[in-house]
Formats: sequence, C-alpha cells, structure tokens
Amino acid sequence: MPSTRRFAHACLAATLMAFALSANAQNALNISTGSPSTVVAKQGTATVTLADVDAFAARMPEKERGGFFDNPQRLEQMLMTLLVQKQLADEARKAGLDKDPAVKTQVDLAVDDALAKARMARLRTDMKLPDFSKLAQEEYAAHKEKYAIPGKLSVKHVLIEAKTRTDEEAKALAEKVAADAKAHPGTFDALVEKYSEDQSKANNKGLMPDVATGKYAPAFVEASKKLKKPGEISPVVRTKFGYHVIELVERTPDQQQAFAQVRDKIVEQLRSDYIDKTAKTHADELRNQPIDANSELVASLRTRYGTRPEAPADGAPTPAQ
Repeated sequence: MPSTRRFAHACLAATLMAFALSANAQNALNISTGSPSTVVAKQGTATVTLADVDAFAARMPEKERGGFFDNPQRLEQMLMTLLVQKQLADEARKAGLDKDPAVKTQVDLAVDDALAKARMARLRTDMKLPDFSKLAQEEYAAHKEKYAIPGKLSVKHVLIEAKTRTDEEAKALAEKVAADAKAHPGTFDALVEKYSEDQSKANNKGLMPDVATGKYAPAFVEASKKLKKPGEISPVVRTKFGYHVIELVERTPDQQQAFAQVRDKIVEQLRSDYIDKTAKTHADELRNQPIDANSELVASLRTRYGTRPEAPADGAPTPAQ
C-alpha cells in the first residue's frame, strides 16, 4: 500500500510538473478552456471534474485563490484530498450509509450551509448599488486628513518598565527622566543609555523611526505626533510595555492627496461598506424574527452531549434556587 500511494503521488506530481513546464500551462489550467464536466483527475472509483475544483475554490476567499492554485504542492494535496473523499463517499453509498437517518441529517445540514452561503453571495452580487461619486466627494471633504500621506516622524525614547518595581515607582522614575531631559537639552542619548530598559537600545540607541506608520503602540504614536520641534520632550506616556519619555528627532509635514488621486479608493471602500452593511441588515432581519422554541428542550441541550454537572454539596443552593 505505501508503495502504491507513493506511485500515485509521483504520477500526480509529474502531471502537475508537466503542466507547469508547458508553454500552454495557463491555457490548460484556465477554467474557460473546459466545461464543468471536464475531468481533471481519476483514481479508483473517483473522478474529479472542473466543477469539483470550482466548488473547492469557492470555499476560500477570492483573493487567496490565485496563490493557492499557483502552488504545485497545494494542487497535489487538493486533488488527492478530493479523490480520497470521493472514494470514501462511494464506499459509504455502497454500504447504505446515505440512508442512515443521522447521516442524512448531516447531509441536509451541509446542504443548508452551502445554500445559505450561496444566497448571501447572490444577495451581494445582485444588490442594486447607488452612485458613490457624490458620496466619495463628501467623504473626502469631511475627512481630508485620512487621505494624506504621513510625513516622516522619528523619535527617541526611554522606556521604564514596571516588571521589577511597582507601577508608582516606574511612573516616578519616568517623570524624573522627563524632567532631566527638559532641564538639560542635548543629553537624551545619555538618558537612554542610563535609564532605558528597552532591550533594543543596544542596536538602535532608543531611535524609533517611521512612527507615523502606526506600527507602534497607539498611545506612543499619539504622544509622538503631538511633538512639533526636534528636541521637544513629551510628557510621560503609558503603554503596555511601561512608561515612555519621548524626544522628537525628525518630522516632515504630511502630503495631502488630491481628490482625483484617491477617488477610486474611496468609491471602492464606500461600495464595500454599503454591500457589507446591506447584507448584514438582511441577516439581522432574519435573525430578529420571533422564535418559537421549546424552552425545556433547549435547556436540556446543555448536558445532552457531555457529563452532567456534579450535584451540589449538602445545603448548597442549586443554580435554580
């Protein structure tokens, strides 16, 4: 069996490699060149068609499909998985498992799940959309700052941690460092060397570049953005890492983008938000309809699939008391 499995894998891998090396590989793998019933692979009693591959692809986000199907190893794994599933399903039918009430219920639930997803997908694609051009102009006018390219913002900082001291002690030490930095301009590097507990200071001397990109803690970024002139010292700021004292090193102004530069981006975002909101509203309408449920039966589900809770000790109240 192991040798047979290795042979099957080798054959499938060789086929995929041949497609990858072929000058017509893209045409061969392009769905438009075959009908849904076109056979992609066979094994034992199983046949995988383009329709099967389409169904598999539909399960993953559209933006991830290209990378997935461009990988020969993933293609091989997908086809082998589908082939094995189909063979097992064929064995199940021959054994009459498709007639088993419990199995039929699982199949029905799977069908409901697929249909529900298909309905939501159709709802999104068939949705009547408004003209977002005017809305995009209004969005830009109201929030111009969102569409500015951040200027360069670099700072240095001293980090005082609260790991080996109380929070009050850490804050007090940070306040002392801030006072020293303001009282003695030009000594911040020495303060970093003496006090900072940021382990990266050995390499960066406390320098934090590109703070405007937002990759740092929000409170740290906000405090840094309030600094206007190089050498200016921030008040002590608290983040999850501890207390920081920040000195502005360099700052260049933001560059405001014109509406024409960001129009398409705004329209696409408005369109996406509208579709998401409308789809959610429809789902909420269904979800908020009155429910007629058997309360006692629903309550019994808590212990239907697990052990019952231990009886309370003598004299101890039960949850219902």
